[in-house]
Amino acid sequence: MRLALAAGRIAALLICVAVATGVHADGEQLLRDETSGLQYLEVLTGGAATADPVPIVVAMHGLGDHPETFRLLLDDLPAKARVIFPRGPMPHGDDGFSWFDFQPDDDEGQAALGDGIKAAAERITQLVESLKKQRGGPGRVVVCGFSQGGILSFEMAALHPDLIAEAIPVSGYLPSPLWPAERPKTRPLPKIIALHGEADRLIPLQWANWTVEALRSNGYDISLRSWPKVSHALSPEMRATLISAVVSAVEALSPHDASVGPPEKDAPAPPPEVPASPAR
Repeated sequence: MRLALAAGRIAALLICVAVATGVHADGEQLLRDETSGLQYLEVLTGGAATADPVPIVVAMHGLGDHPETFRLLLDDLPAKARVIFPRGPMPHGDDGFSWFDFQPDDDEGQAALGDGIKAAAERITQLVESLKKQRGGPGRVVVCGFSQGGILSFEMAALHPDLIAEAIPVSGYLPSPLWPAERPKTRPLPKIIALHGEADRLIPLQWANWTVEALRSNGYDISLRSWPKVSHALSPEMRATLISAVVSAVEALSPHDASVGPPEKDAPAPPPEVPASPAR
């Protein structure tokens, strides 16, 4: 499988707005986090003030996109939140960016793909930890994203369940090398609401199904919603569902969010009985 994660410009599917690269129409510029080395756009929603210790929402773009357009997805979020739109570290196309490289369709390539996804998720985690120290707010955050961003949403929930309160991946999946080997000890585990188009040929719905079953078998509260005739895109109905899920997740958090309690003892869950890798 040579996974083509061509996401296109999601904002262009929703709103026809021209945005200059590097500077938003409102004059907002990308900031840089020295810890992770990532650039990001920070947007306060719902009337939140800069100094408010509001929940952090991390929204990750897909291949070839960038924060200045992807931000249009959550610009009108009706909840007080600090929405962070990080930019992929690798240039892709004329003015877009990527989070990880393409890989060939073999075991070695899939292992390298998993390594690239994990490395990108770790850099975003570093960004989140840095921002939490600077901005305050609840101890756990909400993550969402499309395509490559959806993959990273899944991975962050699997890799750092203590950091993520809720993940809303759109048109994403998790390669089998990244499925948890055993049930995480963190309690509570992140809630995951996956959104997917049933006509998606780049990341087929079945791959998302396998991911959902793998994570559910390891104790995650996870669900998958799908839309007929929607390809590798985010339809207006999917966007409305995404916004609703983000608002609910933000409202469930508070500035005085307690730290995660002591882990419960669980026996490791057996791996799900699904194919070890997506159908070629």
